[in-house]
Amino acid sequence: YNDMSGKKLSCSSKPCHARPPRITLLRKMSKAILPIIVNFDLFGHAVAQCFQDPDTNAEWALIINKDSTSTEFSIEGSCCQETVCGLKCPEETPPPAKMFGKAVIASILFFVTVGFASIFVIKGKSENYFVAGRSLPLWVIIATLASQSIDSNALLGCVTLSYKYHFWDGAVLPIGLGCSLILNAVFIARHINLDRALTLPDVFAKRYGKLVEAMVSCCTITSFLCLLAGNLVGMGAVLAYLLTMTPTGAIWMSAVLVFAYTVAGGLYSVAYTDVLQAAVGWLGCMTLAFYSIKNEKITAPPPSIGFPSYKYPDDTTCEMYDGVPCENDVTACCYNTDKWCPSDNKCFYDNGAYPFGDQSHFTDQMTNAYSLTPFPNAVVFNWANIFVLAFGNLAGTL
Repeated sequence: YNDMSGKKLSCSSKPCHARPPRITLLRKMSKAILPIIVNFDLFGHAVAQCFQDPDTNAEWALIINKDSTSTEFSIEGSCCQETVCGLKCPEETPPPAKMFGKAVIASILFFVTVGFASIFVIKGKSENYFVAGRSLPLWVIIATLASQSIDSNALLGCVTLSYKYHFWDGAVLPIGLGCSLILNAVFIARHINLDRALTLPDVFAKRYGKLVEAMVSCCTITSFLCLLAGNLVGMGAVLAYLLTMTPTGAIWMSAVLVFAYTVAGGLYSVAYTDVLQAAVGWLGCMTLAFYSIKNEKITAPPPSIGFPSYKYPDDTTCEMYDGVPCENDVTACCYNTDKWCPSDNKCFYDNGAYPFGDQSHFTDQMTNAYSLTPFPNAVVFNWANIFVLAFGNLAGTL
């Protein structure tokens, strides 16, 4: 990796208490870290293979295990990202309070009851079933559309991606979904209403015939199967955690419940359960957001302290760590070995992952591919996410 000064950097930002790995190993490590930085399981324990490159994995096994025949390495209570990069392992998830599971079950039963109750307003009419008689009040439609953002794909995915990578990696999901709603309202919705179509394929059938209708139907079904799969996995993950059941059983439970009340009441059941879910969901999201912001204690890492011969990028960082003139360039400021690493058994250093310190978010992450240097910035994929969601989710908003 290269920072603004062109110096070689490695991947760690946390203090370690061991000798730095060899330069040749760092070069090989950089090649392995680009495609897959490190692998770790959900409970923070080390896995056998941390790198895709077997040669790099074998070199690390030699350092960790001191065994030239082993290609696997593991440290008790550690994980790959800590063993290799010095980044703290994910904390183990504590068990939920007993009342959480009961509250979730009660809310699920309530939503299912509302869904089944809507069967009484269908009155045997297909138009009531598929498009709710085209008579839904504006506030119901607003709540239904707003509830789309409170699903496991968007809500949990947004939080997970922002936590696991960086702010904009998660923020692209609600941005893309919001763009799809705007595009629908401005360019498409009025034409669908004028056609008085029951489903999206009906619109194509009136203009292009049955063949195109069948093709659009297949595309729509496939697309929504993928969307539904993501939501079911998210629902299953929540239920499995709260009810201490297997993920597979939780997913099947979620599928049966959603299928039952959706088939029973059609769009009426979807709309009015969405209203309730949106009210509860948005209240919970806002409450949790304000609570998290007010009680946040973890700050972004400061500029890296570096390692022997590490050159500080500016005077502020140099003064922060009592830097000394570099051996090869007395005008530059380097790591103070006498203070921070007087001996092998008393050495405080990191691998210079944050030359200027980390931030809660980078304002140029969506415009500068190197804003997260020395870490990769998925700026192209983030813009692709916005584009795919903005246009791909149009069918879901119609």
